[in-house]
Amino acid sequence: MPYRVGVPGIDDRAHHRTAGVASTCRPSIYDCRQPPVALSTFVDAHLSRIRDARVMDAGAGAGPYVPVVAARAAELVAVDLATIRLSQIDATEAHQVCGDVQALPFRNGSFDVVMAMHMLYHVPDIAAAAREFRRVLRDGGVLYALTNSTSAQAEFAELIRRNGCDPSAGGDFGALRFSNENGVELLRAGFDHISVVELGPSRLVVTDPEQLVDEVERNRYLLEPGLRPGVAWRAFVHDVRVDAGRLIARDGDFRIGERHGLFTCW
Repeated sequence: MPYRVGVPGIDDRAHHRTAGVASTCRPSIYDCRQPPVALSTFVDAHLSRIRDARVMDAGAGAGPYVPVVAARAAELVAVDLATIRLSQIDATEAHQVCGDVQALPFRNGSFDVVMAMHMLYHVPDIAAAAREFRRVLRDGGVLYALTNSTSAQAEFAELIRRNGCDPSAGGDFGALRFSNENGVELLRAGFDHISVVELGPSRLVVTDPEQLVDEVERNRYLLEPGLRPGVAWRAFVHDVRVDAGRLIARDGDFRIGERHGLFTCW
């Protein structure tokens, strides 16, 4: 095998602290995308190099891409810092490796393709991750990195600001750390050739204010440092809930604009 399993049970709270969100049957706001995106169509159109390749899904989380990629790749390795997320991946579809993308537990040239889908903005040292991705790719291998524009989700950001939080004050709110606009500069730490394609606009059409609250809670580690003086977390969440409910009652839904960018690096 070209890889070894990382340290079991690694605790990722210092990197991507998602504790505090109760398990829920509600769909996430990303399940409300319009027009809907079929991952199989997206992968075939934009990630063509995965077919019959040895692929690493870096920061795989619970594995939303795993079934589609596993059906096309020769071999798939799903990497994440948290075993609790990896445990949700079907072991018959992907090898599960607990590890840190800043120091990957793989030999040089282990993969044909690395996927980093909406995850690099959570990594403390993005340049280190880029260098590691390049190291574990064989000659001629490719990195696919998907992210957002800094202008995406402006409506959600305004909801947050209006209720007592300046996300940028916390230091690293979401796509501001790795975006369509600054991705080339960051990825140059590992790659000489980088192209970016901005994907067609889409929007999230949310009809339940609790879905917005879930997203706020999920990003507490990013948002709480940006709370204005005198604003407590519980009060902030309550105000977001009330504000979102008012807007949805008035308009029928809460719409969030999206702009994604796909980087291809070699």
